[in-house]
Amino acid sequence: MSRIQKKFQTKHTVPEMKNFINANILPNPAVKSFIESTSWVNNDLFITSKLGSGKIILRDYYAEIDIELNFLGKMAKGTLEATLDKEFKQLSS
Repeated sequence: MSRIQKKFQTKHTVPEMKNFINANILPNPAVKSFIESTSWVNNDLFITSKLGSGKIILRDYYAEIDIELNFLGKMAKGTLEATLDKEFKQLSS
């Protein structure tokens, strides 16, 4: 198994980050192809996929990503990780 674990300091509150994730990250083709379903529970976004599962935890000015990838997901890790890095770094500026 492979895992994506990232922590980002941001300049945005939880509602702002939720809007950004819903509008920019989830529709991103590299991310969208990975995701089967998502569900928000308070400030945590739970993600399931044929490639793995995980969550994005939001706190004001902080986001944490923890996604466990299965064997197939391991092959897509580089693309997915680069996309998440690029998108979440926008929240830091």
